[in-house]
Amino acid sequence: MSDAERFDAFYTDARERVLVQAFALTGDLPASRAAVRDAFIAAWHHWAKVRRLEDPEAWVRPHAWTHAQRRHTARIWHRDKSLDPEVRATLDALAKLPVSGRRALLLTQLTTTSREEMAREVGLPLAEAEQRLQTATTQFSLHREVPTTALRPLLDQLVAACAGQRWARATIIRRSGTTRRRTHAMAGGLLVVAALVGSGLFVADANGVRPTLASAGDRLTTVPPAEAGGSGAPQTPPVITPAALLSRAQVGHALPGRTWRVTGTDPGQGATLPCQRRDYADPQAETTLVRNFTSRRQKGHPTMAAVQSVEYSPDTSGATRGFSAAAGWFAGCLMPQTQLLSVHRVTGVGDEAEQYALRAWQHPAVTLVLGLARTGRATTVTVTRTGGSAGPDLAANLRLLVTAVDNLCTTSGGGPCSSHPHAHAVPAPAAGSPPAMLSEFDLPPVAGVQQPWAGTTPRKALDNLAATGCDSSSFSGHGWTHGATRSFLAPGAKLSAEFGLTETVGALPTPQAKAFVSGVRGKLASCPDRDLGTKVQRIASSADLAAWRVRTQVSAKETVTFFMGVVRHGGAVAQVGFVPDGAHTMSTQAFVALVQRAGERLAAMP
Repeated sequence: MSDAERFDAFYTDARERVLVQAFALTGDLPASRAAVRDAFIAAWHHWAKVRRLEDPEAWVRPHAWTHAQRRHTARIWHRDKSLDPEVRATLDALAKLPVSGRRALLLTQLTTTSREEMAREVGLPLAEAEQRLQTATTQFSLHREVPTTALRPLLDQLVAACAGQRWARATIIRRSGTTRRRTHAMAGGLLVVAALVGSGLFVADANGVRPTLASAGDRLTTVPPAEAGGSGAPQTPPVITPAALLSRAQVGHALPGRTWRVTGTDPGQGATLPCQRRDYADPQAETTLVRNFTSRRQKGHPTMAAVQSVEYSPDTSGATRGFSAAAGWFAGCLMPQTQLLSVHRVTGVGDEAEQYALRAWQHPAVTLVLGLARTGRATTVTVTRTGGSAGPDLAANLRLLVTAVDNLCTTSGGGPCSSHPHAHAVPAPAAGSPPAMLSEFDLPPVAGVQQPWAGTTPRKALDNLAATGCDSSSFSGHGWTHGATRSFLAPGAKLSAEFGLTETVGALPTPQAKAFVSGVRGKLASCPDRDLGTKVQRIASSADLAAWRVRTQVSAKETVTFFMGVVRHGGAVAQVGFVPDGAHTMSTQAFVALVQRAGERLAAMP
């Protein structure tokens, strides 16, 4: 059998399987079909290598998945009226899973890869990949409201949704792959010639020093835009120049009392921003720039640094999606030991703007404020980083963000400038998995504990470990729906076995939910009369939230302290319990704020 015949048979056999997998990953059938086509074109380009693999499909699949995610711009099934409601519900449940967990789940269910191969393809150690898989399986079961045994039949229904697709003939795929190979070879040859011809022009600068990007600093004048693909003359997108970025003087005006200097201006974002999950918020961004600032150390004052990044998108739709992606990074920060303190919506600055205050509480602690704004096709982030655990200076960061937007709004592709900027606190947006429950990035530090919080996989709320002996509340039984519970521990910390934090959530009709919360209040109020060895101190109380510190004497020499809070959002209820270990505890204020955050998370309850 010739190479062409072998490839044609492989293409015919594997394309529909890979399409179903990419569709399950993105929910975008047109993007998935185009991605599968491109992946097979690349496979023919590299067929000399791919044909020798034991499983050529394992080479095509990650290429198709990556292309599908890049092409995917919207949850297309929401617009596709012909989709079966069961298929739409399955895609919705998959979309709520983190990408790594979704990939692990689909690799396990829709391919024949081993657990070791699954972990390698997801890019995680085996133990962590298996944990992501277990979490994703449980979360999908909760979102879809089915037992885990029903998962594969639901995914099999996606096959019918992908059936009947029109595919390019194998000869067309091979012809495109051959053209691609020739184009790459020609480009490589031209690059070598250009390097040889131009090498004499870039040997050294006037001082005999070889120029580098780091040494260029403010001498960088423009970042050439990427050429648009396709036929015809290349488009001319906006060109970012350092003049459009914050200057040292502007940073000094926004953050006074410091001596600032520019430590780098780079044409590429990389992993510059805290909580960043990929190189660019908008993968199609045409040009980018990042500028770093540091301040001179001052005795008795915390260290400070600032960063500005800018992305220009091909159109405002791409910039809007980039803004949303960056907001998701900051709202659900995955940096270990980093807590989301607050979120502020900003009006009067560009088209849309927000602020996120975070605390990285590993030693030494750092306070971060991230300002995010979009004006037209430009999306900018301003970061202020202050050493220590003092309160975030939101006003200073807002001044920086306003200046950054005013610099960009007048450039090509810019939009509205600033006008009467104002920031106001808003509830934390949906983030985490499941989004209706607390996540690690919601939790405050515990005194004397440097190990990060780690949450267990949510499970059905058959038991409620967040309850105290005073209330013994249950989230299961008649009327309860969406009941789930999970605990958070600090693995590796030398703490008592009782230490930990637990949250239990569930939903009732609103009148019953109000009665449930009132019942918990009543039981805690009467607890000291019913149990003389228990002391109850109320530490917070409002219409829909209450929190207590409960001390129970279990022996003549031992007393157990327990923090508990209950909060309601409509018919959704959360109960949070925390058992400290002696001095390893959190402040009353921090615990109450955590219960408030649990109430904000309940807004995402199905």
